[in-house]
Amino acid sequence: MKKDYHRRLVPVIRYLEQNFNQPLNLEKVADLAYLSPYHFHRIFKAVVGETLNEYLRRLRIESAANDLFYKKSPVIEVALEYGFSSSQSLAKVFRQYFNLTPSQIRDCSNIDSFSALLQSSKIGHTLRKIGHDSENDARYTESKLTQWSSTMDIQHFDSSTLAYIRVTGPYGENYEPAVGTLYNWAGPNGLASNTSIFIYHDNPEITPTEKCRTDICLMVPEDTKPGSGIETKNFTGGKYGVIRKTITSKDQYGSAWDELMSQVVEQGLDCDDRPCFELYHSYDINTGVADVSFCTALAD
Repeated sequence: MKKDYHRRLVPVIRYLEQNFNQPLNLEKVADLAYLSPYHFHRIFKAVVGETLNEYLRRLRIESAANDLFYKKSPVIEVALEYGFSSSQSLAKVFRQYFNLTPSQIRDCSNIDSFSALLQSSKIGHTLRKIGHDSENDARYTESKLTQWSSTMDIQHFDSSTLAYIRVTGPYGENYEPAVGTLYNWAGPNGLASNTSIFIYHDNPEITPTEKCRTDICLMVPEDTKPGSGIETKNFTGGKYGVIRKTITSKDQYGSAWDELMSQVVEQGLDCDDRPCFELYHSYDINTGVADVSFCTALAD
């Protein structure tokens, strides 16, 4: 059955609107949409257009602005109420978001001047530019078909054995030593041309970046004896949503994952908790250009 992620997230949005300034239990929030914590953040971003943290931060900023105008509260009081460490921290965020100071908002004498100030602010110009309607909740309740640069395929991967090296730390960083060790072992063993995948175990929206785990892998025969510092494990395979991209710069990886998850949402496909991975068809070590399939696990 097709999953309507937009409607499933409505209870989440309503809950966050009421509790954005409170400590949140991720499992409880994910349960409201019948999603696992592993997939919740990516689905949320695909539907809402913001990460969960960005969404909560925006609600805090906008509520702080309302308190400054309607209640005329002291800036430091509002800052502390909404989780900022000082009035200077709140002022910095306001400059980034509104290009205004908290005092400019608090000093508005009436609703007309408040509205005019926000309309002329940085965020006001941005919202008008993209045609935002603050009263329109359709992005949470209906899906709009998008013309994607790559079309997602549904593929089935066979189970296999992986030779791999675990890297712990920020995604995309310090992979070179592990790749070098893996291929220095694979070359003499006739395995260097085997399928290469990078498996990502954690969501950096949840897990501290320094603790995120990546497995740098080669698919190998079952009886392969790994070299020093290399482990083997079973890859279960199964059903995956896949898009294939030519990557020319590191900042394109994140947008490729966003596009893949947006298509999963658009098609209403059900995810499962097997880790996502990138399959490398080719990689130029001199230019960094890569031919990559981005793969996210789907329920059978």
